[in-house]
Amino acid sequence: MVCGDCKKVFERKGWRSSTGVDRKVWQCSERYKVKRVMGCANRHVEEKTLIKAYLMAWNVLVENREDFMEQWTEQLQSKNLLEGYRAEKFIEYTDGAEPLTEMDTDFMLKTLDHIKVFEDGTLAVMFLDGTETECKNEEE
Repeated sequence: MVCGDCKKVFERKGWRSSTGVDRKVWQCSERYKVKRVMGCANRHVEEKTLIKAYLMAWNVLVENREDFMEQWTEQLQSKNLLEGYRAEKFIEYTDGAEPLTEMDTDFMLKTLDHIKVFEDGTLAVMFLDGTETECKNEEE
């Protein structure tokens, strides 16, 4: 998780409402670097929203696999061995894949580079193969 405003990392926080409901959110590490003094003005993001954004972005890759095959084939020919390896894995992962309906953390760690969060609610999901998909966060 990276802040789209100040480029710092996001931190996971546990919040409890006055009614006792627990929720997991992520917020910029610069938001309250000094206690009770607001730093970065970027918003927090619910963890469930991040999961939804990842699933949507991955499913875009799966559903549009043929559109990405040219990029991955070029990357296979790259002198950069890591780039070639990642392209090979994305070809393998998307071959015959069904859209994901629930989070698989191990699989996410194999495919996701980072998610960038912007003040306007946009989430940019960057995969390890270099592809990027934007999602609009409608949560307030």
